[in-house]
Amino acid sequence: MTEERLKAMKGKVHIRAWQKQSDGSEKLIKDTTFDNLVVNVGKDSILRTLGDLTCGGTAGAIGIGDSTQAAALGDTDMVAASNKYWKPILAADKTYVRPTLFLTTDFGFSQANFTWNELGVCDDQGSPTSSPADGSGLWARQIDASPLVKDVSKRAIVEWQLTL
Repeated sequence: MTEERLKAMKGKVHIRAWQKQSDGSEKLIKDTTFDNLVVNVGKDSILRTLGDLTCGGTAGAIGIGDSTQAAALGDTDMVAASNKYWKPILAADKTYVRPTLFLTTDFGFSQANFTWNELGVCDDQGSPTSSPADGSGLWARQIDASPLVKDVSKRAIVEWQLTL
């Protein structure tokens, strides 16, 4: 695959968040889509998987962190030191609709309750969890310009999209 074709690999992140209301219903409070940087390690891992090489993995987890450091092609994990949370992507939450792969994770009311400045996606090569700290390859990372301040009254769905 040529370098030009690799540059054509594009990622997007779609975040939808709801806040629980006093009557038990949920109100949509965030519905944002923005570009997501596909990092060098991610491009390598995705291409190895396409080539059926043993050193690649499939989509493993979507992560959230509180760092505001800009995303860079050389990133290998999210930058947050303490507020970082990776949630596995279930097989049922991986969908391909030509020409886009959709990877979705639902962060419930009790998960990742801090300010969501950074988002990422990684492969499933880590052990015991699918996270770069345990050996997974980071596919993409991005900073949200209007971060979600997540707490126990909110749940959110993060959908990462990859298009070639």
